[in-house]
Amino acid sequence: MKKRAKNPQIFECINCNFTCSKNSEFERHKLTAKHQRLNNPNKKTPNLYSCVCGKQYKHQSTLCAHKKICEKWRFFLKNPNRKTPLVNSSRENVSKIQFYDNNDNNISEDDISEISEESHTNTDLIVSLLRQNNEFKSFMIDQCNNMQQQTQNLQKQLIEVVKDGKIINNNTTNNNNQKFNLNFFLNTTCKDAMNMSEFIENMNIDLKDIENIGKQGYVTGMTDMILSRIKDLDVTKRPLHCTDLKRETMYIKDNDEWSKDTPTNSKLHNMISIVAKQNYRRLPVWREENPECLDGNHPQYSFCLDMMKNILGDVGDGQIRLDNKIIKNLSRHILVDKNV
Repeated sequence: MKKRAKNPQIFECINCNFTCSKNSEFERHKLTAKHQRLNNPNKKTPNLYSCVCGKQYKHQSTLCAHKKICEKWRFFLKNPNRKTPLVNSSRENVSKIQFYDNNDNNISEDDISEISEESHTNTDLIVSLLRQNNEFKSFMIDQCNNMQQQTQNLQKQLIEVVKDGKIINNNTTNNNNQKFNLNFFLNTTCKDAMNMSEFIENMNIDLKDIENIGKQGYVTGMTDMILSRIKDLDVTKRPLHCTDLKRETMYIKDNDEWSKDTPTNSKLHNMISIVAKQNYRRLPVWREENPECLDGNHPQYSFCLDMMKNILGDVGDGQIRLDNKIIKNLSRHILVDKNV
């Protein structure tokens, strides 16, 4: 004969609408968040962060993210000539609205206290914003006053400068600089200048020139040789002029026309290359006049080797660097005087 089953005991939680037949399940239910929330009325409601539009959030970071897209919050900050609604942060009184006139320059402590009394949860944020608004207005007023004072001081300084004649002197200098006309200088003042091709043909390289290259090196020797021919000419007769020392801007006359050299001064590099070849062609003449250079035991033998090496210069990028140094040296001596 089968035993008759006992009626199971029922465990019930009325507030949670929960029933079960095992005590272990009921004990587990009492630990749930739902049971704790509904059966523990003394537990404090967590603080809520409220926006002026009425929305509330548990976390301040969420409120900050909401403010970036909240039109009422922007209205609250950016419209000084309109009334802005301040929504009570209490859930029970969320429909209650107080208007704050932004035309008022300051908010009294009584107004702040009134807002605090009407708010039941977390009105500190709104109160803080109102106080910050007052502080910001005071800061802006101070800044405007400081700027006005600085402007007045600057005006006084300008008046003193004008009385001393400093501005007049500066204007005079600027006018002198503006009077210089490069086209007039090249095409009129220097209209009879020598062509570059003619200048190269009339170099008349002397044996002392190549000996100086052997003693001083390629850069110094070539600079001395070319510069001596340029200085022999009047400024208006020279075939090249430098107009900008920093950028080494060169103007060269050839075929009876003045033209600006390329940014890399390719025309001037070509001129230096032609002169270097002329120097090398003078070596056989020097050896004929100095036969002792063929004697390996004679000092002229070593000097001849050094001279040949210096005259040849370098190759590739190395040669370009050497020629750039020559151009830099020349530009200092052929710079156009714009104050004349």
